[in-house]
Amino acid sequence: MIVRETDAKTILSESKVFDYAVNPYIGCEHGCTYCYARFMKRVTGHKEPWGKFVDVKINAPILLQREMRKRKAGKGLDKRSMRPIPAA
Repeated sequence: MIVRETDAKTILSESKVFDYAVNPYIGCEHGCTYCYARFMKRVTGHKEPWGKFVDVKINAPILLQREMRKRKAGKGLDKRSMRPIPAA
């Protein structure tokens, strides 16, 4: 498992299920073949197989605080619980 720290430009994204989604990571440790987010491998340029990398958005707390001030209240989904990272 490769874990990298990255700086993100945004942390909240609009969702079709809820009003917003919070994505503090790119990638996961599971590598499910049916995963809707497998396309992210192409976007990030990772050479590792899907399920073998996680990019942690280290500035996520600051971005979330900033973006929440600018957006109207709504329902949201925090995807952290879907992607556990093994202890170092």
